[in-house]
Amino acid sequence: MPPIPTVTVKSGYKPQSIDTSIEADVLVFELLRQLTPQQKVQRTCAFNQSVRRLAILGIESQYPNATEAKVRQEFIKRCLGAEWIEVLSNNKDWEKLVIADPIELAQKIASILLPLNIPYVVGGSVASSLLGENRSTQDLDLVIDLEARIAPELIDVMSGEFYISESAVSEAIAKSKTAPRESSFNVIYLPSMEKADIFVMGSDDPFSASVMSRRQLHPVSNLQEEGIYIYSPEDIVLQKLSWYKLTRGGSQKQWRDVLGVLKVQLGRLDVAYMNQWALSLQLTDLLDEALLQSGY
Repeated sequence: MPPIPTVTVKSGYKPQSIDTSIEADVLVFELLRQLTPQQKVQRTCAFNQSVRRLAILGIESQYPNATEAKVRQEFIKRCLGAEWIEVLSNNKDWEKLVIADPIELAQKIASILLPLNIPYVVGGSVASSLLGENRSTQDLDLVIDLEARIAPELIDVMSGEFYISESAVSEAIAKSKTAPRESSFNVIYLPSMEKADIFVMGSDDPFSASVMSRRQLHPVSNLQEEGIYIYSPEDIVLQKLSWYKLTRGGSQKQWRDVLGVLKVQLGRLDVAYMNQWALSLQLTDLLDEALLQSGY
């Protein structure tokens, strides 16, 4: 076996976890950079499916005498919260829980939004997993440009396969004009109990407008026409830094996601764009530290 080359990184570089050496960390991200977009989708799906299987096995181990209904209820409580048990526990397609994934859900929602001419972009840990380092996620995050006049049609199309609240949608549209960070509603895909958090884009939110204009179509298979729109790598870094700043004490998950994207996208990013928006969003210090820790 040939010797492993000496790894040279800039001062300040930090591995993703304290039990990983710099050499191993650099190698992992070099391998991740070599994956095709389709391979990244497969990796993300497999990762989330494995986490779900382990979660169900954990419940069955903790409650060895539990009925299938009890396991189902405990799974719903852990993933979505106890308030969803009554809504979802009668779902008949329990087996689909272990094969569902957020990419499949994103495709499903996109297939509803596109015919209605509702622009959307997938963010959150799904986008950061496709652009950086994989991690599990309990829900799907989307930003949509939804006008009030289209909302009834969207609700009508989604009703049946999805749980969707008309009042929550109306409230999100109203808040998008005054409090964009609070302008969200939840939908749940009933066949697989997957939840999506949908944020309604505000008309006076220049960053969200920039995100939407720079979204990227990420292929999910070898078929050219299949794909989902996700954040650009620069924008998901900025978005996650914003969420990190809002979390008291900082969210290490968000920070690790940021470093993962920066490391995988090394040499491909528009740093000037990120610096410009970091100044506007008051994220300059955080962005500088993230760039330092990821080798820029």
